[in-house]
This record gives sequence, structure tokens and C-alpha cells, in this order.
Amino acid sequence: MLMKIGGDTLALDADIRRQIETEAEKFAARFPDSQVDTQVTIQEEFDPLHGHRVRCELSARVGAGRQVIVRDARKTAQEAILEVFTAARRNVRRSRSQSLPNIIPASRLRPPVAHVIPR
Repeated sequence: MLMKIGGDTLALDADIRRQIETEAEKFAARFPDSQVDTQVTIQEEFDPLHGHRVRCELSARVGAGRQVIVRDARKTAQEAILEVFTAARRNVRRSRSQSLPNIIPASRLRPPVAHVIPR
């Protein structure tokens, strides 16, 4: 698993980095047969409507075909990190279920056959 953490001074905080690393490891554990690359950016921002918030952005590439990008802003860094990784797990699960082929029993694929009985 490759992981990159960036952002402002919040990215330097040891507790925040530890939480990001733990969540990233849990996320990667869901895909044991795929290479998972994650990039997390965390920074403080001021929103005129909500005041000071922490914005967290996760960009994850799972295997060769799936990429998930999730952004969220919360009052605390812990809430933002947890919400971003939860949403990423949900989005990957949803994309996996949509990419699976529809399984239709073979008996439903064949049209009904009419039998002609001579008199």
C-alpha cells in the first residue's frame, strides 16, 4: 500500500497522522488482492456559513480500475477523517456491486418452446 499525507500544519500532528494511517490500513485490508494507493490532504479552512472547519480529501486508487475521491469538512479533524474513509468504503462497495454482471438463471434466458401435437 502506498500512502501520501499532505496539507497544512494539521498533517504534521502525530495523532492525526496516526488516525489517517489506521483508517488507510483498514481501508486497504478490504482489498487484500489489490494494490491500494491513497492520498490524503487535510487542512483548516474558514467557511462563512459554518465557521472554522477541517477539510479532508481522500483520493484512493484500488487495483487497476477503480478510483474514489471523497471530500468532507467537519468541526474536528477526527470527524472529517472518519467520515471520508467511511464514505470511501461505501462508494467502493457500491461501485463493486454495480460492476458485477447480472446473474440470470439459464432457464429464464430461453424462450418458451411450443410443442405441436399432431391429431
